[in-house]
Amino acid sequence: MLRFDVSQLLTSMASISPRVQDLLFSVGRPPMVSIDGSIRAARIDGLERMTPFHTEMVVLHLLRSAPHAAPTVRERGAASFTFSVPGKPRFRASVFQQRGSFAAVLRTIPDGVTRLDKLGLTDDLGWVVDEVSSGIILVNGPAGSGRSTTMAALLEEFNHRRPCHIVTVEDPIELLHRHSKAVVHQREVGQDTPSLRAGIEDCLRQGADVIMLSAVPDRETAAVMLEAAETGLLILASVRGLDTGSALRRLVSLFDADERPAACRQLARSLKVSFTQRLLPGVSGGRVLVAELWRNLPTTRKLLQQGELASLAIADVLRDASAFGARPFDLTLERYVRSGVLDPGVAMAQAVAASQLELRLMDLQG
Repeated sequence: MLRFDVSQLLTSMASISPRVQDLLFSVGRPPMVSIDGSIRAARIDGLERMTPFHTEMVVLHLLRSAPHAAPTVRERGAASFTFSVPGKPRFRASVFQQRGSFAAVLRTIPDGVTRLDKLGLTDDLGWVVDEVSSGIILVNGPAGSGRSTTMAALLEEFNHRRPCHIVTVEDPIELLHRHSKAVVHQREVGQDTPSLRAGIEDCLRQGADVIMLSAVPDRETAAVMLEAAETGLLILASVRGLDTGSALRRLVSLFDADERPAACRQLARSLKVSFTQRLLPGVSGGRVLVAELWRNLPTTRKLLQQGELASLAIADVLRDASAFGARPFDLTLERYVRSGVLDPGVAMAQAVAASQLELRLMDLQG
């Protein structure tokens, strides 16, 4: 197939299933889709095996809608941006060079912001809008865990329930927020601000009450975020991590070794909530959101102050603090196994302390 309609191709691939998450284009393979975490061929006539020409045409088509990203591809060999087909789904596009050819991965973006109640997270995070007015809220998880969806849903709760000024700094902008009780301004790195760090610094002069960061990629961004949180602003940020411990270790590791003790103490003063999620295969199909909730309590704050960020240590403290609203990841796994939502083998493979979880589930054997 020497000529093909890229917009129609994307639409066809996205319509294969309502659970399509990613569209993947790579030389030597047919167009692929990711559904519930598994990749399979999209079966498009004439594209049984994509050539370098095909992938280049896909990338050039995507870049036509984001001319600001083209220089980044030339300089760095990769770029991320949002892309939309008129009247069809929006995507977060990541285009890059590999082995002398182009490749692309498009993450589907939901049509509109999904509210916390629709995600089943009202009990987990609904209280945050009423109880947290300053400091840092982290939404963590591995790639593909739905962090962006959860953070947007939480931001929308602030938008609908709190009269304030919200500014987002995103790379790139994914979900669009309309003004409600709050005034919402969304700024995209590369188009509206040169960097996440610059975007935060600008917020300090723009009268922002709530700042949302799509990521914390480097020391400079992390340092400005911590400083801004100590001025009384409320900051929502996303960090990659499998659990609270791994997310906090990643954040602290952005600082030089001699700076980390001070960063831990600063984070202990500012961090109010850390919500970490994973999407795991459910017994009945589809994927199940399993979460860990860290709250700012004397015991959890002490761990941060001392820089004790081992996943097991944090899990033990969260389990002891479960009466105060905290919840370790493994406790959620246990609850879902007992309710028949998760297979025990899946839970064991994902547990922070698998041996402890196995002991607690001994009564289910046989």
